[in-house]
Amino acid sequence: MAREQTLIPVDMDQEDVAFRFQKYALVSAAVIDDEDRLVGMITVDDVVHIIQEEAGEDVLLLSGVGDEGDINEPVTESYRSRVRWLVANLLTALVGASIIRHFEGAIERLAVLAVLMPIVAGVGGNAGTQTLAVTVRAIATNQLTGSNRWRAVGREIRVAMLNGVTVAVLIGVGVALALGSQSLGLLIASAMLINIIVAGFAGVLVPLALERAGADPAVASSVFVTMVTDSMGFLAVLGLATATGIVH
Repeated sequence: MAREQTLIPVDMDQEDVAFRFQKYALVSAAVIDDEDRLVGMITVDDVVHIIQEEAGEDVLLLSGVGDEGDINEPVTESYRSRVRWLVANLLTALVGASIIRHFEGAIERLAVLAVLMPIVAGVGGNAGTQTLAVTVRAIATNQLTGSNRWRAVGREIRVAMLNGVTVAVLIGVGVALALGSQSLGLLIASAMLINIIVAGFAGVLVPLALERAGADPAVASSVFVTMVTDSMGFLAVLGLATATGIVH
């Protein structure tokens, strides 16, 4: 086993090479071809460069700019790398817009909802992005495997619940004091709690689903997580307002 740890196949992906060095605390390793002949050597200094390169690549993918990240790239290449994800984001944003359109009567009757909805959606989006970043990093570094997948999901949901309760109490009290309405404060607190918990689910399940489908979870996850948190934020506020009779 020790011998296998120090032999690197010449066609091994550089991320897997970095993971093997990290896992077994290697300083150097021999590189072999398909016939087990020595073709070179890789050292920990080489791996440091690999880690930096992969980390930068993952950041670019997570932000939706693809492999393009050099400010000296031609404008047309940068445009092609970025615009497809902006268009995808535009299409997913229509889901949130359709929810608002369905409840426009409630907004007309209680205009303050139009002010509070973006707060719920925005905080939920940030919560989802936090979970997403942790999950994508865990996948990229092979910390998230089949054996601990659901334990990691449970952990992120517990974190989301704690965050949700904390933020919900703060915004609920703030809205109740600022607007003089305990019922509205309770409504916004409930909507915030729901959206942050949903954001926790989305932030961990979306990249896992993309990975299972054979796609790079760093590429498209943010678009779908944003769609979920925005839509749920609007739906939670407007749905609760209508269901509880705060707007009539």
